[in-house]
Amino acid sequence: MTPPRRLFFAAHEFRRRWRQSRGATAPHAPNRLLLGALALCAAVALTAWALDGVLTLEARRLPGWVRTFFGYVTRLGDSGWIFALSALGMAGPLLLLARPGVDRDRRAALAWLAGRSAFIFAVAAFSGVLSQVLKNLIGRARPPLFDQHGPFYFVLPWHTALYSSFPSGHAITAFACAAALGYFTPRLRVVLFVLAATVAVSRVVVGSHYASDVVAGAAIGWLSAAAVRRAFAARGLAFRVTPAGVVVRGQGRIWTALRRKIG
Repeated sequence: MTPPRRLFFAAHEFRRRWRQSRGATAPHAPNRLLLGALALCAAVALTAWALDGVLTLEARRLPGWVRTFFGYVTRLGDSGWIFALSALGMAGPLLLLARPGVDRDRRAALAWLAGRSAFIFAVAAFSGVLSQVLKNLIGRARPPLFDQHGPFYFVLPWHTALYSSFPSGHAITAFACAAALGYFTPRLRVVLFVLAATVAVSRVVVGSHYASDVVAGAAIGWLSAAAVRRAFAARGLAFRVTPAGVVVRGQGRIWTALRRKIG
């Protein structure tokens, strides 16, 4: 099978499996969802009331080198490179699978990599779309307009970028990807979330967002990854549902088989 046909077949197969749910994951308790939503709203409101104005003014007083440093850090929250790497992680293995003579263990490893890359891509896409919808509906003025309007100025939907402060898209992307990668590499979760938190802080330091913007963005990103994981698990893609909950498919088995083969 030629590489273009292989990619087309893989896309068709993914679409078919996506339409055929294997059974929903265990539902969340409504009371827990309500309590979580109320806690999130309270945290965002408290942060907005206590910290938005204060931290915005403090960020302006930071030395230039600090703002420059965090200007580089904040680029880690750009979604473009995440889309590019995850797309490469999908297409590359599928093209290699099209080559003749690929044995069973290597085919399993390539399929494993493609599935996980597809999950990362889906998380970035879902959280990114959600971010843009919320930004445009809420219409909060960004910190550069703090002196004119203060931290709580909103306009009608569908506006310019200066009125798209809430929530922070970079914080959403950073925490969504940290959570998504953490499902596959639990030992690195602390490092991933520390890095995501640093990206979120950078948005306040460089003057692009208020503190409450990044708090809301962090929560939305985390929840986006959890929602996409449940959707994938219900279809047996990258995850599977067990009596104990959602687990990663093939965790620890693929690389063990490959190491045994190499050895």
